[in-house]
Amino acid sequence: MKKLLIMLCMLTCLLGLTACGEKTLTQEEKDRGEAAVALSTDFMIPYMTYFFDDAKAEQYQDSYNVDELKYVTEQQLNYALYVFSTQYGLSYGIDAITVEGNAILNGIVSFNGAYDSLGDINTENNLTGSYRYSDDGKTIIVTVPLTGSLTNKKGEPVTAEAEVILSNDLFLTVESCSLNIDRSMGELMSRAAMDTLMGMGTVFSVLIFISLIIWAMGGIPKLQAKLGAKKKSIQEEAVDNTIAQIIEKEESAESAEDDSELVAVIAAAVAAYEGSAGTGGFVVRSIRKRR
Repeated sequence: MKKLLIMLCMLTCLLGLTACGEKTLTQEEKDRGEAAVALSTDFMIPYMTYFFDDAKAEQYQDSYNVDELKYVTEQQLNYALYVFSTQYGLSYGIDAITVEGNAILNGIVSFNGAYDSLGDINTENNLTGSYRYSDDGKTIIVTVPLTGSLTNKKGEPVTAEAEVILSNDLFLTVESCSLNIDRSMGELMSRAAMDTLMGMGTVFSVLIFISLIIWAMGGIPKLQAKLGAKKKSIQEEAVDNTIAQIIEKEESAESAEDDSELVAVIAAAVAAYEGSAGTGGFVVRSIRKRR
């Protein structure tokens, strides 16, 4: 019984803390939040659907930088604000629409990329959205549910949620704009499985590539040893040839010296045989060994 009472007390305390944590919005904050919703549903989202067209999206991405994109977008949105205010008498609580260039650039990519899954949406009817303040209170986050013309595997229309983030000040500057397709749990699991397989496949491919590199590097010492042995063999052969040539020259020189000595001996023997006082009367031109 005591444990049950303790648990009830703890639950009551937690609910009390949760209730205390909820911030009560002032009327000014509510008005600013509703103005942010109106700005998103009447201007930003219809404007961003123009970029469902690939040609228009590519043109804006290629033709304008971030600053130029900010200028062009503000000109077009403020002209629409002027028309809505003067011709239809609508009041949005703002004098001008301001945007960040990066918000428009990222929004173009997001809306254009979602079109293949969502299809066209009907922006002529009044779009409804909701707003909430960020935890730090610096921004207002507007979410607008959308239904596309395409259907999923079950034959149901594809739905999405447009998100526009604006600064929490008098200007309500658009800081972010995106379109997110609603995915079923099965689709999320399938996408997660595909991402996992692609990640693992990439990792294993890199590991296999590294293994091949390491295996190839193992053959480098063998190749270097083979090339070194071949180079050494060539060098040794060159040295042997040089030594052989030197020996051959030395033998030729020695042979020439031996022949001259032999010629002198033979000449002296012939002169003695003939009883001549010298060897001037004849010349020994060559010596041949008799076989």
